[in-house]
Amino acid sequence: MVCSRALCLNTVCALFFLGLGFVELGHAKNRQDTRRWVDKSIFCYECNSEYDPRCGDPFDNATIGIVNCSLKQKPEHIEDPPTLCRKTIQTVNGKVRIIRACGYITSDRDDQECVRKTGTHEVQIKYCSCTGSLCNGSLMHRLSSNVLILLAVVGLLGIIL
Repeated sequence: MVCSRALCLNTVCALFFLGLGFVELGHAKNRQDTRRWVDKSIFCYECNSEYDPRCGDPFDNATIGIVNCSLKQKPEHIEDPPTLCRKTIQTVNGKVRIIRACGYITSDRDDQECVRKTGTHEVQIKYCSCTGSLCNGSLMHRLSSNVLILLAVVGLLGIIL
C-alpha cells in the first residue's frame, strides 16, 4: 500500500468533499456564480477536544469531520463568508481544550504566526488562522490547497492500484 491508513482515509474524504463541491457547482445560476463559489470555498476540520480527544494534539485526523465552510450557516453577527480555518487552544485553570473550526474574520497574521491572549483567572487562548483548505490540522497546517489536491490524487491512485 502506498499510503498509511489515516492518509488514505483523509484522501478519500477530501476527494469526496471536493467531488461534492463540483456537484454543487451544477446548481449555480451561471458561470460567474460557479467561479465565485469555487474561489470562496474552504474546507476545514471541525472538532472540539472536550468532546472528542482525537481533536487534541497530537491530532488524529483519520476520522475527524471535514466541513465545507462555504455551505455552513454563518453566525448571525458575521456578514463576511468564511475564508480561513482556525485552530484555537484554550487553557482555563490548567485544563486544555483544542477547537478546530471555520474562520470568518481575517487578520494580517493569518498563515504566519499564532496569536496569544491572556485573561484573568488563569485563562489563556492561542489561536492560529490559515487560508488553505484543511490547514487547521497539525501535520497539514503549512500545506497549500494545491499540495492537498495533489496528495489526494496520489492517495487515490495508491488505493486503486
